[in-house]
Amino acid sequence: MNTDALKLSLLTYVKHFGLYDYLAFGWLLFTFLALIILASLIAKKSSVASLFVIIIALMLLIVSPFFIKIKLGKTLRNTTTEISMVKKLTFSDSLIVEGSIYNHSNKDFSLCLVQTSIVKQSDTQGLKAFINTLKPIAIQSILVKQDLLKEGVMEFQSVFDDFVYSGDVNASLKAECY
Repeated sequence: MNTDALKLSLLTYVKHFGLYDYLAFGWLLFTFLALIILASLIAKKSSVASLFVIIIALMLLIVSPFFIKIKLGKTLRNTTTEISMVKKLTFSDSLIVEGSIYNHSNKDFSLCLVQTSIVKQSDTQGLKAFINTLKPIAIQSILVKQDLLKEGVMEFQSVFDDFVYSGDVNASLKAECY
């Protein structure tokens, strides 16, 4: 994933924080500060134990935001995606990906960030297939401002212009809706 797509995803996520996002990150900050205070209190008795608590607190502060985003995304903003068509146009250097986003959440969405990745198609399994997913041929992020109701479906289309790769490709979709 390129840095612009990562930045867009992160900024969109932070801009659309809800109550549970604030509560989760507030609890994380409270826990971190409590562990630091605990480490300073036990530093008088054992510096090794204090250092261990500080390391745990720092690991918690670094790793927990990723788990919070994943867990809240699955719980509060649950969506699935499906690709219906991937077509390379014959007379132009364009690739079209059509797909659908399904809302499995209990709330309506008004905005979706859809990320489409194009990777080389390979018949192999395992490490080579995994490496192909890490280095996609093309990535496109689209911010769709359209209402997606509860249990609703939204159709969308991504067009990759100047797509000159001549081999077979696979597409993958990821949607974050708010």
